[in-house]
Amino acid sequence: MKKKAQKEPVRLREKKLSNGNLSLYLDYYDAGERQYEFLKLYLIDKPKTALEKQSNQATLELALRIKAKRTEAVLTDSFDLKSKNKGTANFVSYYQAYITTYTKKDHRVLSASFNKFKDYLQEAHGKERLAFKDLTPNLVLGFKDYLEAKQVGEGPQTYFSRFKKVVKHGIRESLFPQHPLPENVKFKGGGMNKGLLSLEEVSLLAKTHCGSGTIKRAFLFACNTGLRFGDIKALKWQDISGVELAIKQSKTQEVHRLRLNQNALKLVGDRGKGDELVFSLPSFNGSAKTIKNWVARAAIDKRITWHSARHSFATNILLLGYDIKTLSQLLGHTSIQHTQKYLSIADERKAQAVNALPDLNF
Repeated sequence: MKKKAQKEPVRLREKKLSNGNLSLYLDYYDAGERQYEFLKLYLIDKPKTALEKQSNQATLELALRIKAKRTEAVLTDSFDLKSKNKGTANFVSYYQAYITTYTKKDHRVLSASFNKFKDYLQEAHGKERLAFKDLTPNLVLGFKDYLEAKQVGEGPQTYFSRFKKVVKHGIRESLFPQHPLPENVKFKGGGMNKGLLSLEEVSLLAKTHCGSGTIKRAFLFACNTGLRFGDIKALKWQDISGVELAIKQSKTQEVHRLRLNQNALKLVGDRGKGDELVFSLPSFNGSAKTIKNWVARAAIDKRITWHSARHSFATNILLLGYDIKTLSQLLGHTSIQHTQKYLSIADERKAQAVNALPDLNF
């Protein structure tokens, strides 16, 4: 029988920096607490010259010597970190440490989920610290209920999914003495409906003054294309050829091709240079604040966010009679399963429309 490879008590890891270099750091547990020790040693990513390769080799050898010393210290202190821990380490610190070394595109959402979890612990349990052994299925369900009470739309499910990602990482590292995640967690249906714009409401927004012409054009462009905020913010003129748009999606890294309708072509305005941005947008939060005021000015009593444009586009496409496969392609989804949620929303909207017909007296 093949033996399982023993996990290293101290691991040497890399973190890619904005300048392209790789920062070396150690990842280990000390007295049950996860530690990240940045060594202030850097590798040149994809070295080309012999000098760069020699520099990388010398740096790596130094990092490995430091790692060997830390490994000796850890093993001298305890031969069984997991049994020493017994679930008493702080899950909140682990959550924070996970975010520190997280480099994927949804970093902002992951950080927001962490803040929501800290708020929940403080408000519901009066705690700032939580041991791994105290993260029980009931406490996790309590967090899910807390999110639904505090958030609308897809927010609760989005934050909860990022929270689960961190917990599952801890499960894989055997940090929980018992399995903390409950089975078959379901969120209330219909939450997304509160943040959807009908075709009439999109037209109303187009006629309403907005504090920023660029934000107005970009948001209406999203309502006509279904593109995410990050993709629109990064959109350059070189991504648009005639009436076709082709971009690498920030979320999936897949190339998404989309034929622009007449509304979208009008909204982009006069063509600029290839490497120039189509929409020079401020930060996500700054843009969201402008949209909130714009929606209020239009007297639309709904909580509309940037992502509402994408959801509204999807739902309106289905209400116009197009099929789920077509919608999946328009949204750039990698699987039709991601598109299925819009079917129930569209069906609910159809039922609302039918029920809105006046009563007949006969």
